[in-house]
Amino acid sequence: MVIGLGDLAEHNSGFDTFYVYGRLCPRRNLEASKLVRYFLANDLNAVDDPKKADLTIIFTCGVFTTDEEHSISTIEKSLKNKNSKTIITGCLPKIAPQRLKTYDNALIIAPENLGNLDSLIRAKVPYESVPNVATIDGIHALYHGSLVQRLMSKVRSATLPKVSDWHANRKLRAFTSTDLFFAPTTYKVEIAKGCLGNCSYCAIKLAMEKFHSFPEEQIIEDFKSGLKSGYKDFALVAGDIGCYGLDVKTNLPDLLKKLFALEGDFKILLWDLNVRWFVKYYPAFRSVLEANSGKISKIVLPIESGSNRILGLMNRGYKIESVREKLLDLKTIPDLKIDTHIIVGFPGETEEDFQESVELVKEIEFSELVIWKYDDRPNTKASNLPGKVAKKIINKRVRILAKEAKASYTLTF
Repeated sequence: MVIGLGDLAEHNSGFDTFYVYGRLCPRRNLEASKLVRYFLANDLNAVDDPKKADLTIIFTCGVFTTDEEHSISTIEKSLKNKNSKTIITGCLPKIAPQRLKTYDNALIIAPENLGNLDSLIRAKVPYESVPNVATIDGIHALYHGSLVQRLMSKVRSATLPKVSDWHANRKLRAFTSTDLFFAPTTYKVEIAKGCLGNCSYCAIKLAMEKFHSFPEEQIIEDFKSGLKSGYKDFALVAGDIGCYGLDVKTNLPDLLKKLFALEGDFKILLWDLNVRWFVKYYPAFRSVLEANSGKISKIVLPIESGSNRILGLMNRGYKIESVREKLLDLKTIPDLKIDTHIIVGFPGETEEDFQESVELVKEIEFSELVIWKYDDRPNTKASNLPGKVAKKIINKRVRILAKEAKASYTLTF
């Protein structure tokens, strides 16, 4: 059950140490880092060994089945420590609440209710008074099993012709957008909560707050704070940065103009810009990107498929012809790096659909390609679609796409 402030009173007792688990998720890890600072502000001490923690907080993830299983493994491992109180938060309380019903000894709190912890730890500094953070620190990876289990999992999931080739590519690939985002030297500026999309495969939407943009003045002041602190690398963060401002009668290109106009030596990573909005506002985007190409580290545009039929089933809201035309035009801007994501094996994906994705990747020559294997998630429209693609076929297509990509690539499992 998700508990409230009144329910916490009975658990009220002294805590001295804490340990926070999380996943490589830009949005949740900012929340987790804020929680770390909240505990520190209330005189709790961070420990590097979960066995020494009085309080263990797990930011669960439900984006893929593997992430859900890692979250569950982490919960079960934590509950074995009878000297620690386990708090479950993150996405699973809303994406897969049925998986958490048996954990009676844990406290389950939705991320938007983390302020309820004030009662649990007898906070002198309220959670809501702790400023939002711009850097990620103090977060430990979710438990992935024993060393033997992790090695076996990698062997089973490697999909390139040789496991060694895959690892070599991982080591040799260029500094990626993911690496840059999570680098401690990158200052994250959250510009909105939630998103306006309704992708048929996405479970994250179930755990997001209702979409709302942050005030432009607040974002600019946050950015200036980063500049004053000496940061040169910045990343804009939201459920989807592309729909920024649509609820307050502005848009992302207008915000970018004002950010790029600030004095200073800096670059901005445009993380997860939904192609739907990129297409809708393309003239404005092109203008601001061309004028400031030297201040852009990367643009991450998740296209997901090269097939219009599959894009329709995904409910992505754009046609591939329009995307291709605009990307080819955008690539005429020198030194502009563009990344994308492709989902392989979406329900109903035929060989022809898949080949359209291959041709798109070959033609555009992205700076980096992230390949996602389709994964059924609970309560999504895609999970009820017919024509599920066999794992063997998905793995084969992943190998083909990785081979054809002229960019560096990342495989997700």
